[in-house]
Amino acid sequence: MGRGKIQKWRFIKLVQTIVASLLNKYDFFMVIEGGTGIGKSTLAYHIGHKVALEFKKLYNLDPDLMEYYYERVGRKNRLSEEDFVNKILALKEEKAYKFSPQKCLIYTQDDMQKALTSWNSISIPDELINMTFNRDFYSEKQKDIIKILNMFRDHENLTIACVPAFQNIDTQIKGLTKMKITVKKRGIAIIHTPNSVIYCKDKWDSATNEKIEREWIMKKLTRPDYSRLTTFRGLVKFPPLTKAQEKTYQQVKNDKRAVVLKEDMGIETQEEKKADPFDDLMERLLNGAVRNGTYLRGVADMMGITINTLTGRIRRELGKQKKNQLISAYYGEAKARKHDVEGIDGL
Repeated sequence: MGRGKIQKWRFIKLVQTIVASLLNKYDFFMVIEGGTGIGKSTLAYHIGHKVALEFKKLYNLDPDLMEYYYERVGRKNRLSEEDFVNKILALKEEKAYKFSPQKCLIYTQDDMQKALTSWNSISIPDELINMTFNRDFYSEKQKDIIKILNMFRDHENLTIACVPAFQNIDTQIKGLTKMKITVKKRGIAIIHTPNSVIYCKDKWDSATNEKIEREWIMKKLTRPDYSRLTTFRGLVKFPPLTKAQEKTYQQVKNDKRAVVLKEDMGIETQEEKKADPFDDLMERLLNGAVRNGTYLRGVADMMGITINTLTGRIRRELGKQKKNQLISAYYGEAKARKHDVEGIDGL
């Protein structure tokens, strides 16, 4: 059997499909799946950024775009052209669909709930698997997230969830997903949408598609015919982030992941450890930047401990480093006096 015709989507088609759905007063919940470091976050960034740009053009009443979306959405909803323009201007007034990594990238269940209950927003739960994994189904916050997804489907929000594997998401979440994109390798992804069904419980036709995929595995195919999958809609290419975008996005990811590690798992990152006031104090003490004991009392007050507790900890740390445990020997004043004496002896 020959390969089916592979439909290739221009990236703007993907963006316009999402924007049309949002203008039609529907939420657009989509999932991007793929291995670690393969480009899921990059694709999510591009989608969020481009959707925001598309709305920005609409807010400027770009004539071609206004005509395109009016024919696709406005006319179908029996809106007059004037009403459609007013709808767009209302979104502009509300400053809807703004995109920034700092605002849109989320890692906690609390932030997920806030995003889903807002209106006309773009959010990227970058590790949805940690929020809605099926083994944690009975956690209260996860149940709340699923309830919110069911109850607030008309808030016209764009949610771009990134996961390692779509099949591991809770069944109810799968049922609410409007589009799944599988990143096969950097820059290339497969677009899937659920089948329109009446009696079938599984809109994603998992059993049939799994059978097709197992056949590929048995035959050791290196270039499988993805058009055979019943949910396949096309391929889309996407570029890497610019260096500036990558730097900003990575910094936001690192900062937000650090919060999750510390709050949920009690793990501190190396950056946070370096920011420990005691570590800073030890560095200053050994460099002679602590002038006298008055500074230590101030640090003890800041840390909420007694001066004896602090000096005891300092001595233990000096002992670990096999250094002189007489704290006053490191004071800046003491080092200055020693320098003066050595200068006099040298005359």
